[in-house]
Amino acid sequence: MTTKKTKKTRRKYDASFKAEVIKMLYSGRSISDIAQSMGIGENLVYQWKNADMAARQMSR
Repeated sequence: MTTKKTKKTRRKYDASFKAEVIKMLYSGRSISDIAQSMGIGENLVYQWKNADMAARQMSR
């Protein structure tokens, strides 16, 4: 039995999509709710949140 390996591709998200997710996060929605409604993984939301928080710290 042979199995054909398929190459996984990463989806790319533009800055406006990420900004919308961050805006939803700061409006009080839960990470799991945002991830499910936007069709992305929770870990991705956490990564974007941490990157946003770091950028805000740098701008102080």
